[in-house]
Amino acid sequence: MASENRFPQSVITTLARRSANTCANPSCGAITSGPTDRPDGSINLGEAAHIYGANLGSARYDEAMLPAERRAITNAIWLCGNCHKKIDDDPNQYPPGLLFEWRQEHEQAISEKLGRTGAAIKHRYERRHLEAFGKLSYVAERLIIDKDNFWEYLLTAEALRIEVMPTARRWKALSRGLYAKPITRLERAESFDWLSDRLQEILLYVQAFMNLTNGELHLAWGAPGTPGNDFEIVSVCRLYGEVCHGVLLWEEQIRFSSVDEDFLEIRDLFLGTAGHLIDRVMEIPKFLSEMVAAEPASGTYALTLAIELPDGWVEKAEAAFAKAQSAFLADN
Repeated sequence: MASENRFPQSVITTLARRSANTCANPSCGAITSGPTDRPDGSINLGEAAHIYGANLGSARYDEAMLPAERRAITNAIWLCGNCHKKIDDDPNQYPPGLLFEWRQEHEQAISEKLGRTGAAIKHRYERRHLEAFGKLSYVAERLIIDKDNFWEYLLTAEALRIEVMPTARRWKALSRGLYAKPITRLERAESFDWLSDRLQEILLYVQAFMNLTNGELHLAWGAPGTPGNDFEIVSVCRLYGEVCHGVLLWEEQIRFSSVDEDFLEIRDLFLGTAGHLIDRVMEIPKFLSEMVAAEPASGTYALTLAIELPDGWVEKAEAAFAKAQSAFLADN
């Protein structure tokens, strides 16, 4: 296993304690630590298992995750050695969702056995709180419930990935020519106005991206030294998903249109613009995960990512429009 994906000792220790040193498999529940023959000795048979695999080729591996996410406690479950081998030998039988459920129910049962005041009430509150979000990934649920260090940024990275990834995959399929749509043929007289509208639309999408990145995200995270708002974070990430979906629909309009030859330069300039913007958005989870991976003890980190059109794109578009307009007027 690559060292960058290994659980640090602090995670292993905390996970074992949260599980009361018992296997989280509800069909097992074996005690994983105890005494040896020596009066001052002890033995540990428990293991911190990765829910999403640590390395390429390992059980339940998710290539979209970064090392900081793979080695986080949110991706861990405490099991005995036998159960660890069982879930990794048959990942189809033991998918990530099932393992997250195992861990959650196990820790809840441990809390109740400890006699922690209000454990059952707290559990009901957590479930009701999560219901307000609608559908979430298991990782996002753990981050919302546990709220460990840097949870705001890890939740943003996870929620953004979940919300934007389907559109990002769709864009990759479109760019590779894996699907098509009916062609819209535009008459010469309407091509200029149609392309002008598409230009205004993409500029509005860019502005929406910038407003989300430089405004709404920071508000959702809260001021320095104050906790963020989990519901607002998820809401902002879903807005990113909506804007990315809209941008992809815009790209499909461009790609599956036929314009007069005087306007081909403009149409061709537009091609791929959506992909550029979607790819930029997908850099945000990477930035946040890498920031948290450094485990900063103090200091200020700035999200400097600018989601904007390529350098000089607007100027090229304006020049192409002027050229097309001149050609159109000359012929009329």
